[in-house]
Amino acid sequence: MVYCNDKPIIYAASLKNLAHINALISKSARILQAQYYKKSEIETALELVSGIEKLIAASSFYVVEYEKKIIACGGWAMDVSEPQHAEIRGFFVYPDFARRGIATRLFIVCENECIRRGVAALYLTATLSGEPFYKKCGFSERARIQQDLSNGETFELVKMEKQLFESLPK
Repeated sequence: MVYCNDKPIIYAASLKNLAHINALISKSARILQAQYYKKSEIETALELVSGIEKLIAASSFYVVEYEKKIIACGGWAMDVSEPQHAEIRGFFVYPDFARRGIATRLFIVCENECIRRGVAALYLTATLSGEPFYKKCGFSERARIQQDLSNGETFELVKMEKQLFESLPK
């Protein structure tokens, strides 16, 4: 889904977008997660965000641009051990654009691409701030986990999944 004429444009990210993506991730996490986690947890948990370059190289990571500024990002990765499954990864929205449907549009692009590739189920690990969004997108909770952080603290996360259609027989 692509928008133009002063509306957000969604497109596959390239490595030239990486600095803007990293800045977006930091800003989004620090502001939108503040009511769910301590500042020290957020700062250290930013270390957990990794692999964006690989998603970009696989053309499975997208950005949303508005007025020449990247305002959201997110993507997906095929599960190499279960090819009919894919993981939703790296969804972040610039705080000024939160709760405006931007992430939903971006998720639909990723979900449709996964369906096109025969993915039967999606899974992800959500932050507490992202959990309501993913529930709205049809995901259900599998488990709550406490992720150990390098500063000795833990970071609560939610493992979630969504069935797209029945798996094909092997």
